[in-house]
Amino acid sequence: MNSKNLYQFLENIVSLFSVKVIDLALAVLLIPYLILKVGIVNYGRYAFVISLVLLLVNITNYGFNLTTVRDLAKYGKDTKKLNQLFNEVFSVKIYLTGFLLMLLLILILTIPAFSTYKLLFGFASFLIIGDLFSLRWFFLGVEKMKYIPAINLVATLIYVLLVVLFIKQPKDFTYIILVEAIGITIAGAISFTYILLEYKIKIQLLPFVKVQRYLYDNFSSFIILFIPSMLSNAAVFMVGLAGIPTNVSIMQLGVKVANAFSTINAVLTKVFYAMVNRKPHIMKTSFTVLISIGIILSITMFLSAAIFIKPWLKIDDLEIVQQVIFSIKMLSPTPFLMAVISAYGVNGLLVYGKDKLVGYIILASTALGLLLGFFLIPKYTYIGGVVFLLTARGLYAVLSIFFFKNKTRVP
Repeated sequence: MNSKNLYQFLENIVSLFSVKVIDLALAVLLIPYLILKVGIVNYGRYAFVISLVLLLVNITNYGFNLTTVRDLAKYGKDTKKLNQLFNEVFSVKIYLTGFLLMLLLILILTIPAFSTYKLLFGFASFLIIGDLFSLRWFFLGVEKMKYIPAINLVATLIYVLLVVLFIKQPKDFTYIILVEAIGITIAGAISFTYILLEYKIKIQLLPFVKVQRYLYDNFSSFIILFIPSMLSNAAVFMVGLAGIPTNVSIMQLGVKVANAFSTINAVLTKVFYAMVNRKPHIMKTSFTVLISIGIILSITMFLSAAIFIKPWLKIDDLEIVQQVIFSIKMLSPTPFLMAVISAYGVNGLLVYGKDKLVGYIILASTALGLLLGFFLIPKYTYIGGVVFLLTARGLYAVLSIFFFKNKTRVP
């Protein structure tokens, strides 16, 4: 790796890690504040609604961080191709956003579990609309990741400011999603305008027939990105359907901590993915780095849970504190499992073009995890949610290793 490539690599790592640091700081500072102001029960209600909305947002990001990032990395210097890729993504997002907003409206009007929170879901629709202008996939593809932290910081600062100004008592929990949507929409609009001007993008919406073709052709990439990213939110949502908001809070807090400890892996995965696609010879190095860090973080997560949770959350109910600690310890294999998936799945099988195979692996592992979840969550609530997550990710990791080792025989 020459000095120029090394500089680009380090810049990308610092940029993406900065984004995660901002997200971590937001979680560390804001979650205890929100629980203090609205209470653990109302926070659970908010967590239930946001978990479904984030599932929908993940649908609108239809595999772009794989397919489009890969294409932009190869053809991003071609102005005509760049315009084509931008308009493909934007057209798909518009159609999907419209469809999902209608679906959300139908759910609110027809299902009691949703109509109970109709005001929250109404505010949450603005979060879906705001994500329409998110261009993280574009910055990843053209390797201008240094802009992502600035955009994320703008959204975060607006969100935090509005939370401090307007979230002051328990009933205000209904506005948490709204102020989050305002921050994301403003930051997204700024970055969207910048890209249009900087890269001279001319927006041309694709006809629905071409969007259908895009959805079909890139379904494997969608599955590869959507299901792993939705697992945490799906677990929180399924626990929420059991009807006890406090358990939703416990589940979400466990997931938040597990995701925090997986931060370094998430950053390195994205940086290595673009590099390994261009230079497959560094694949072995990426495996070593990812898995080594995953092991260290899983051990650290397990050992530190009992130390930091109580002073962090500042919850007086010791039983709830112990339940949160227990859920975090159970989820502590997560960083290691995610590292294995990142190495052998994302930076392994996908680099060899085994998109459909990875899609099948994800579907199979998630299906079994969901099956266990449906049986366990109604009785064991957040413990069932944890088992669901570990089963799905564990199978994904094991199958990724198996098929990568046998990649020469993969059809």
